[in-house]
Amino acid sequence: MSYVQNPLVSWLLLHAYGQGGTVAVPSSGTAGPLVMGAFPPGIDDVLHHVTSRHTAWSVATREFDWCILVGGPGNGKSEALRSLASMLGITLPPRVPGQAVPRTIPSDWPANAHPLTNGLRIAFVNDASIPRQDLPADGSVPGLFHDIVNALERTAQGEPTSLFVNVNRGILIEERGGLNAVSDWSAEPLARRLGAAAVEWLAGPVDTLDGLESILRPSPERPHYGQFTLSLPTASGESVSICVRVVFLDVLSLLEPMPGAGASVVDFSTSPPEVAQYLTLGRLVSLDVTRDSTVAGTLASMYAEDANWGGGGCKDASGQLCSAHALCPFAQNAHWLREPALRQRFLDILRGAEIAATRRLTYRDLLGHVSLAVVGAPEEDWLAGKHPCQWVADNHQQISSGAGQKAATIRLARHRIYTNLYPGGGFQVSGEIARRTLKEDSVFGSIIDLLVVGGEAARLQPFEKAFADIDPARDTESWDGLRKRVLDAVESLDIVSPSEQLVSWTELPAAASCEIDKQLDRVLREEIAVELPKGTRASISRVRVLRRWRAVMLLRNVGTALGHLRYAEAIGSWLAEQESALLGGQRLRLGDGVNNLIIPAGTGGKVFMAPLRPRTYCLTGDLDPNTLLVTVQTNELDVSIVAQGDVLVAEVRMRQRGSSTEPLATLAIDLAVAREALLYSDGKTDAFTEIGDTAFARIERARASLISRERLRRINVWFTDGKGTPFQLVPSPTGATALRVQRG
Repeated sequence: MSYVQNPLVSWLLLHAYGQGGTVAVPSSGTAGPLVMGAFPPGIDDVLHHVTSRHTAWSVATREFDWCILVGGPGNGKSEALRSLASMLGITLPPRVPGQAVPRTIPSDWPANAHPLTNGLRIAFVNDASIPRQDLPADGSVPGLFHDIVNALERTAQGEPTSLFVNVNRGILIEERGGLNAVSDWSAEPLARRLGAAAVEWLAGPVDTLDGLESILRPSPERPHYGQFTLSLPTASGESVSICVRVVFLDVLSLLEPMPGAGASVVDFSTSPPEVAQYLTLGRLVSLDVTRDSTVAGTLASMYAEDANWGGGGCKDASGQLCSAHALCPFAQNAHWLREPALRQRFLDILRGAEIAATRRLTYRDLLGHVSLAVVGAPEEDWLAGKHPCQWVADNHQQISSGAGQKAATIRLARHRIYTNLYPGGGFQVSGEIARRTLKEDSVFGSIIDLLVVGGEAARLQPFEKAFADIDPARDTESWDGLRKRVLDAVESLDIVSPSEQLVSWTELPAAASCEIDKQLDRVLREEIAVELPKGTRASISRVRVLRRWRAVMLLRNVGTALGHLRYAEAIGSWLAEQESALLGGQRLRLGDGVNNLIIPAGTGGKVFMAPLRPRTYCLTGDLDPNTLLVTVQTNELDVSIVAQGDVLVAEVRMRQRGSSTEPLATLAIDLAVAREALLYSDGKTDAFTEIGDTAFARIERARASLISRERLRRINVWFTDGKGTPFQLVPSPTGATALRVQRG
């Protein structure tokens, strides 16, 4: 038998979570078989525009551009900076795995800047979070602020200097906080005042700010780009105009269509530039419009190309296909992603995980998840130096020889794509059952090892929890009757294997099942046939575990293939509400539920609230005895849903005279709030059954805004006696007392 080591497999393992070679984007400068992927929305347009402006610059030109990329770690900022430098003919030092990148290029900035042939100078700040060596080590003096000031001072002295910066949002907040120590900025030199204004705007863009001109502020529908201009007098007496172009990389999902529908994301043919609106698919599972054209879809398709697998990467020099190909989980997972319908559902699942995690996938996250889906969590042998393809070959040989084939089958099966996505084995077993492991090679023993052996999470914690939450095996919906068919298929595996039954299901593409699944059913059937006749309590417990584990695997298989996720209704409602908000439409079902969650409905325009109790404690029926109460006129209040890029929030507002409203509070809508809101949209308001502690507290704060200190001054105070009878304090029309008690 001939085995082949596919270079893409080791490359994917190198770039998966926890590995030393993790980078933000696959690039041509990184060892591996792939070329560079697309950047987040807006970067390419800005890079090409800034490059053309720098190339056309001359000494007589009194204006030039800066470029600042804002976002968290892993958003592709460093690769974008490298791309910009290459467009300008500048070679940046190569990235060395395991070593920090240099803070600035040139390294002796601000003493020197990189000169272009036309006289313009450039300084690259590759990572503004790294402290400057010439500043106090206590962090009291912001580094990026001084980079901006240094570039402005050099420009004012007759050395026009352009600045290209990568900066994390957290650093901008720290920078702004550090600048607050200056009590009187009016006494500072102009360069420092402009630097402080620039940092202030980057940390929280506004429409106007002293020192900044021609401001284009990002909007909720267009949060990915903004710009402003700095005007600076020079030593020659002329003024220089610097346009600071800012791309916000972490506000849009890489699993939604690019703004602009294939045209420019930022169109610089107009002044100010026209920024394309962020529009989404508006649904989780879509059959007419897919996520294939998104950044994530393009990347997943590139990894799954047949040329990287059976068409090339899994063949030797003579063109012979690897003998283990049919039983190789990596090759079969890539085959899964090549099937359009299965790839689209895979992308839908990643989008669902974003909603469940309340966090967008960065480039690094996306690369890690695709790598994890194809290759799976590293085995100990891989970390010790064994090539994953050699590991597959070893297991294939065991299956072929019959020696240890059951354990080898389970090892291969647990690297299927529908297992790689979801953490754990899907259920737990008691210690008593775990101790009933058979000594010989067995499926049961291998499954127990999988269920009881824990380790570090394969993903970042928010996504690890998110995939556990949306696991199809944990769903209780009927899937239009399909879930029952799955469970029935497992129960009848003694007669016909589930993998053979799946082939006849017209809903499922053929690529959803492979030889690995068939081999799994064969060894399961053999072991069950041996265990059942024993009739002992231990053997019956083992058979029950075998069937349950196969049910989990099959539910994940079918659920992943067809997009049947746990909480799919809430996720779909969230996406539909986001689309409506981006388009300026009316509240949908989720929005109505959030409104009912904050402002109780069906109360005749008035509701009692107890300000000395949790704010979520609204009294709409019989009143509690001996309780201080206030009334809230709910017909004066409104809840509007706002999509701030890929963040969905509810704004509680009070109607004022005319059409104006006064904002009272905001509530971020995550999956927990969305699940509860859907119950409230259906009138199920008896209790908080779906949300956790953090969501409960956020809802309580939103309701607390209804009886804030300012509003309490204008709200009538009530109280109840020992029998729950309401009384109100009202102005006294006569007599010496200002107030009197009136029964409600």
